[in-house]
Amino acid sequence: MSVLHAQSNTFRTYVPIKPTNAQKLYFHIESTAFFKNNEYFSPYAYGFTGIGIYLKPTFDYYFSRNLKVTAGAYLLKYSGLDKISQAIPVFSVQYRVTKSFDLVMGNIYGTANHQLEEPLFRFDRFYQNHVEYGLQFLWHNKRIHSDLWLNWEHFIQLGDTAQEQLTVGNSTRLLLLRQKGFRLILPIQFLFKHKGGQLAPEPHIPITTIFNGLSGLRLAYYFNKKTAIQFSQLFLLYKALSNPPEGTSVHFPFDKGWASYSKINFRYKSFHFIAGYWKGERFIAPLGETLFQSVSEIDPNYTQEDRSLITSKISYHKNIYKGIRLEARAASYFDTASKKLDYSYGLYIRINTDFFLCKVKR
Repeated sequence: MSVLHAQSNTFRTYVPIKPTNAQKLYFHIESTAFFKNNEYFSPYAYGFTGIGIYLKPTFDYYFSRNLKVTAGAYLLKYSGLDKISQAIPVFSVQYRVTKSFDLVMGNIYGTANHQLEEPLFRFDRFYQNHVEYGLQFLWHNKRIHSDLWLNWEHFIQLGDTAQEQLTVGNSTRLLLLRQKGFRLILPIQFLFKHKGGQLAPEPHIPITTIFNGLSGLRLAYYFNKKTAIQFSQLFLLYKALSNPPEGTSVHFPFDKGWASYSKINFRYKSFHFIAGYWKGERFIAPLGETLFQSVSEIDPNYTQEDRSLITSKISYHKNIYKGIRLEARAASYFDTASKKLDYSYGLYIRINTDFFLCKVKR
């Protein structure tokens, strides 16, 4: 089901299991060199520059036509810092239950693989919080693409003073109509963000649970394999399912909110253009791009119930070599109330390839 994705395909890392790889051992390299500069001047988000590289080397062994085990490490290095910022062991099991259904446990296919819309998922998390651990169900066929996952972000034990943190999410695309060059798509996305746990000694930090949902319609027309246009009308919801009392440090200023996002996407060869209009009221999304929200990440006491933005994006990608891709992108966010313009630009080289080592017969 070919569509213009919410997140660029450049940053997807999903590797399907191939039956021909049974009993084979591969050395896999996943890496992205990134430069991202956020020139944010509004009171809602910090401006910063992220430049560096992450490296994720793994050994992948295919026990059978349907079962793969992965072991390796994830390393994140920022330019300007002598030390490695993140060093995380990587383990996962991927089981191809049927031709259309995958089960992944351990290190799941996270961040940009979820294909969440930007107000629900901030792109910078791709390199800042790249590793997700938990459980994932992937369903792909001609009509349905669905990703259901649990990301257990912080595990606690008896006596820990920190809270457990987890995210449950789903990103689904349903192909309603396919006729000639037209595609009519129903997107469904939701996130539950939870912080809680009762293993810490008294007094307990109050439990918080946030729900975000998204749906709408996307109408796309493909002129040919290299040129397409897509119109999207999206509606988003926010609900604080567990909101601590006012005066506590984890209290949310609004219990519920909503937003609408109208977009037009145009793709021509290696170029991708997006223009959109955002209208939000009391909208909060803990994992989303902060510029879309009604609460500031700089000062949680700074709020604005009614937000409206005019957004634009342009990107260019090029396949440098098999498994190696370059992408340059820029984005702007114009606040219609304050008349302020925030913008960002970035350059990325992504590697996602493997090398056959040997065949191991049992």
